[in-house]
Amino acid sequence: MREEALGAAMRASIPMTKGFVEAEGIVAKVDLTDCSQCGLCWKNCPFGAIEDIDKNPHIIEALCKGCGLCAADCPKECIQIVHYGDDQIAAQIEAALEEKPEEKIIAFVCHWCALGAVDIAGVGRSEHPANARIIRVMCSARVAQKYVIDCFDRGAAGVLVAGCEFPTCHYITGNYKCSDRLVRLRKKMEKKGYDTGRLWEVWLSASMGPKWVATMKEMTEALGLVPARKS
Repeated sequence: MREEALGAAMRASIPMTKGFVEAEGIVAKVDLTDCSQCGLCWKNCPFGAIEDIDKNPHIIEALCKGCGLCAADCPKECIQIVHYGDDQIAAQIEAALEEKPEEKIIAFVCHWCALGAVDIAGVGRSEHPANARIIRVMCSARVAQKYVIDCFDRGAAGVLVAGCEFPTCHYITGNYKCSDRLVRLRKKMEKKGYDTGRLWEVWLSASMGPKWVATMKEMTEALGLVPARKS
């Protein structure tokens, strides 16, 4: 704990010495052309990075962390995240499911804790089914409902959303917002005849490589898949 505290203090000293903080390049961009002025984006932003100017959202890029919550919730799709736009994520889904989609699980994995757990599993040489095709997002909050539906419409065997363990989301409320969204999505899926049993979620800390492995094995078995092996 002493070493971790020292490390945190040293990192904090860098912007304190410089006198300023450099913003990340991964930020939200808004196009007001189709904006309905619903206010969801600025009301829900965990960082107060979207201000309401005459009912129109304005991104304060210096405050934006690029979590993607606003983009995923925007009913008019007016907001995009630099490097994690709808077209970019859709292209990854299409490529992943181009061949034998019925054998694949699309896993939307947050950049921080969940991806760390995947890395730990790999570093530890843990054996698990290789059916998953990982699509990295900065936060689970970026996973829009339409991404999940697109996966199933393309024939995916299953979809897994992996985010930070509660309550440790790097974006404050991102994992909570994602969990709530998945609850609403399952209700929509049921009404439209989709099998909600094919949509899974898991919440991980960076050290939970074994939990990632166990989830993949359990999900593969539950979906009746023949476990693929890494070549």
